[in-house]
Amino acid sequence: MKARTIICMMLLIIAPEALAQDSSTKTNIIQVTGTGNVAIVPNAFTVTFVLEQKGLTITKLNSQLQNDLTQLTEFLLKHNVSEKNIQSMQIRLHQRYESGPEGRVENGYVLSREVTITHNKIDEYDRLIDGALKRGVTKINRFELIASDPQKAYEKALINAVSDAKSKAALLASQLGVKIGQVTQISEGYTGNTMPENRVAMAINDAAGNNFPGQQQLEATVNATFTLIQ
Repeated sequence: MKARTIICMMLLIIAPEALAQDSSTKTNIIQVTGTGNVAIVPNAFTVTFVLEQKGLTITKLNSQLQNDLTQLTEFLLKHNVSEKNIQSMQIRLHQRYESGPEGRVENGYVLSREVTITHNKIDEYDRLIDGALKRGVTKINRFELIASDPQKAYEKALINAVSDAKSKAALLASQLGVKIGQVTQISEGYTGNTMPENRVAMAINDAAGNNFPGQQQLEATVNATFTLIQ
């Protein structure tokens, strides 16, 4: 019984000392968010053409559509659009309805095919669109000025975000009379102003009667944790 009492007393004495030691070795940290921006200027464009045929026989519609596709592709290749930048996999087929005295009645089918191209000569977009419309294209679904390689711009924005995080941490630490030490944790935050398929859409600004590509800001953020040195 005496031995058990002595052991309990020793634990009561040692425990506070151990807690005090753990508290004294605790590292002070600071957490910040850094932001980096990079201006991107478009150097290419993308456009989606729609080829469409209407009729009663699907086989005949497909034959006509293939003929239009061949003419369009030959035209694009002739005007230096790279074959790898011409995509034509999207095909749609649906029934055609017309309004009559008895309401909507079925009248054959509509077969359509989308052709999306990307071209790195912005000043040729009007010529290519005009030529496509003369070769079976019935509609244009989308036209965008793009940056063909936004990944490099994003990496630059990410570097700027890291620098911004470090500057913020140093500024806050100096106001507290301490300095920042090593970074203990860093993670990538959200990305602003990005488009699907790794493309950044741009607007066209009209200046002095000519179309000039506008700029768009690509933003990156990082969350960083630094140690504080007394």
